[in-house]
Amino acid sequence: MKRLLLLFVLLATLATTVAEDYTLRATKYHPGMGGAGWVTASGARIDNKKLKRYEIRWVALSHDMFRECGFRMGDTIEVECERVEALNGLWIVKDKMGRRLKRRIDFLLPKGDNYRFTSPTTVTIRKATGAAAKAKAAQQAAGDDARDEIYE
Repeated sequence: MKRLLLLFVLLATLATTVAEDYTLRATKYHPGMGGAGWVTASGARIDNKKLKRYEIRWVALSHDMFRECGFRMGDTIEVECERVEALNGLWIVKDKMGRRLKRRIDFLLPKGDNYRFTSPTTVTIRKATGAAAKAKAAQQAAGDDARDEIYE
């Protein structure tokens, strides 16, 4: 009976884990420039028209974030940034950065973006949970243009 109770407590603890916050150095990248192609590490093809209309919100994480923090391709993350408010909200992990970089995130943005994000900054990220995260992932997978409904 004690073993059964212990197993139940262990499973309940695993099921209710809280998303942990990570503070990262943030930069941006543009597809097709500086070694960045038009296909991400996840195999997703970048649609430049959608990117220019800000309909896709994809990020690349450094390898250590996958290895040590448990992020995976396709995870929806919540970003908080005081300096560049346009970065706030939900983003989908679709790419990996170079192996030498640690505790970094790269935001996929169109060339000439209007985010006023000209130098590296600090952001806080966490895995997004709940209905908003699932809706964002489904919307990105389907290519739905109704992105603003998710943020309400």
